[in-house]
Amino acid sequence: MNKLSGLINRVEELASSGSEEYQTQLSRQVAKLRATFKKQQERCIEFLHLSEEYADKYLLSISSEIRQQSSFLDMLEKRLDMAKTLHRQAVDLRKSYESGTVANMKDVRATGKTSPCCLQKQNAETSYFQCSHFQRTLTCLAKWTLS
Repeated sequence: MNKLSGLINRVEELASSGSEEYQTQLSRQVAKLRATFKKQQERCIEFLHLSEEYADKYLLSISSEIRQQSSFLDMLEKRLDMAKTLHRQAVDLRKSYESGTVANMKDVRATGKTSPCCLQKQNAETSYFQCSHFQRTLTCLAKWTLS
């Protein structure tokens, strides 16, 4: 832009140093050149503003997409944590079952005797523990699948 302005100034100098018959014609052409140059400058500035607006919109769009992806990843991390918790609870439930129920069944098979009253009470507590643990597992599973 500066070079073009400099060239127009140089043409104006040449026009003023030329013969008088061509000076008015050259002066009009220099004036037209200056007007055209000014219009082009305005168009370039408009284009730059439009480019800046487009760039801002594009950056906002990218920022929005990043926020969306980030929230999606957060949700996936929460689901992964819930799945790990559910797995641990299932393992605990299996261990509880194996240590309580299976052990008592083996004992009954080995001895042929039923458990005394205190063992039945203990089994009832273990069954209650297993039941409440199972309910928590189901609750966690329901939350996980509904999210």
